Amino acid sequence: MDNYCFPIVQLNCTEHEDDEGIFNVIGGDGRWALFHMMGEWQYEDPSGGDGEVRLWDSDQGYFCKERNVLTDIERVLRITKAFYDTGSYDHLDEVQ
Repeated sequence: MDNYCFPIVQLNCTEHEDDEGIFNVIGGDGRWALFHMMGEWQYEDPSGGDGEVRLWDSDQGYFCKERNVLTDIERVLRITKAFYDTGSYDHLDEVQ
């Protein structure tokens, strides 16, 4: 992921391309946002700020709050794997 040409990864644990549970990773270059497209879950760091951040530097971009950005790739991968293993957003906030 490079935050410009390849800023999006979508993980779908079902065989249906239009499944509403798709897990999204946006960003790259050391900054990522993780979220459920239907808005039911989004990564949030309680110590983060409310300022607006732009990820995905090309095209329309993606905007979120500072508290929604992860800079630890290992944690991004742990949270993504937890979703992959369960297909659920339950307990993702507990992944350290």
